[in-house]
Amino acid sequence: MKREIFKLGIIFTLAFLFLGFVNYAPTIAVVQLVKNKAYHKPPTLNDWKLAQKGLGLESGTLVKTDEKSFLLIKFLDGSFLRVGENTTLEIVGENPKGNYSRKVNIDNGGVDFKVSKVKGKFEFTTPLSVATIRGTEGLLISRFDADTLMLREGEVDFFNKFSNITRTVRAGEIGISTRTGEITTRQMTESEQQKSQEIRRAIEKREIEIRGKTGDGKEIRIKIKEK
Repeated sequence: MKREIFKLGIIFTLAFLFLGFVNYAPTIAVVQLVKNKAYHKPPTLNDWKLAQKGLGLESGTLVKTDEKSFLLIKFLDGSFLRVGENTTLEIVGENPKGNYSRKVNIDNGGVDFKVSKVKGKFEFTTPLSVATIRGTEGLLISRFDADTLMLREGEVDFFNKFSNITRTVRAGEIGISTRTGEITTRQMTESEQQKSQEIRRAIEKREIEIRGKTGDGKEIRIKIKEK
């Protein structure tokens, strides 16, 4: 009897030690919608895999979209990230407990975002800039020569990595950060405001179109009234 108890104790000890070495990677965001082909690469893998609806994303996961593709990502705090075509980025963060950080490293491309007002820090980083977000809705486009930030709501601290200059971009404004170190802000023109709203409506339309499918894949046509 003592020998059996001793063996059982060894088994439990080995199991505990084994589980202690398992790398548990909690989910920090979930893929809500996918249009055409998009891909993800967790930090533990070397190859890209197709992204599908319901996919959990751990910190350090790379995401990319093809031409004419679209990806909707929802963080556990309720923030949304709408990833446009030909975009590559990395999702970094922690579980939403108290003050926690979330970061989206954009290598190139564009993202439309809506960040919830919660404790902690939310940042977008590009090769040129850092945008510190606090309860904001807008659009960030990263290109080789410049980053363009268009805000519909809230405000953002926009930092240029080359000049170490920060500007505050507010609702209705556009911020431009360049590779030469310049960073400027101004009111969006009427055409730029229209473009920002058109981008949002196009994204929302795309979301509805993706959701508008039956179980066997048949399309459901949904009419959207333009305001």
